[in-house]
Amino acid sequence: MAAGLGFKDFVTGEVLTAADVDGYLMQGVWVFANAAARDAAVTSPQEGNFAYLKDTNVTTYYTGSAWANLDTTGMTNPMTTTGDTIYSSSGSTPARLGIGSTGQVLTVAGGVPTWAAAGGALTIAEITSGTMPSATQLSITGLTGDYYMLQLKNLTNGTGSTDHKIRFNSSSSAIYSRFGFYQYSNILESLGADDATGLNLTVGGSWTGGGNGFIMEIKNAKNAGFTTVTLTGYFRNGGNSATPGIVYEGYFASANAITSIQVLNDNAYTYTGGTYKLIGG
Repeated sequence: MAAGLGFKDFVTGEVLTAADVDGYLMQGVWVFANAAARDAAVTSPQEGNFAYLKDTNVTTYYTGSAWANLDTTGMTNPMTTTGDTIYSSSGSTPARLGIGSTGQVLTVAGGVPTWAAAGGALTIAEITSGTMPSATQLSITGLTGDYYMLQLKNLTNGTGSTDHKIRFNSSSSAIYSRFGFYQYSNILESLGADDATGLNLTVGGSWTGGGNGFIMEIKNAKNAGFTTVTLTGYFRNGGNSATPGIVYEGYFASANAITSIQVLNDNAYTYTGGTYKLIGG
């Protein structure tokens, strides 16, 4: 049996030789009852010959050294919708992964790819706001985020000298510290380390003059062990013309993440005015 010669365009009147028949016309898919019948009929197969075996319903081809089965299984396309992807499930089994939603990212869960909300993007929204409570401290609970900003405006309280405090998780343990500066009578001074009662907002004096307030930024609130706090404030200090401004960095060295924030007067004075707003995410 001659090797396949490829394609030839025969013309009218052309003489068809034995080589033409073997090289061109006989290069289709031959049909045999079984492999034994094929081998008996084709005693000198050539590379590229094809033969179909009826007993096994298999198409075979000659590689140049042996007959091999033609792989006709292929891969069944599981995709059905624009944006679908294919991944390997249960070994080499193709599986469909439908397109995700806008903003989702491809990740891995349970050893297979899946769509999920994008990580690392911080979504900031208002958590709560209102008027400062007059009889008790301000306590905001149920926090689960990693970043917060607390704004207090127009704070006033009853007469008397007191320090105003920030606490987290209602803790009065010695796990607060800060370092920064405040301006009082145009003098910059170091605030140094705080005591165990919380983060100080002022150094004595009541907030009876109005117009007092501050913005506190809390970073890494989920980071058990060390949470960073930045605070900037403006305090009239009892209406005194010597107005202090405070800027400092502090931290909350707790073994637990921050889940609540308290604002209070250290000597149990109550607030008589002011508003608060907490945003975060």
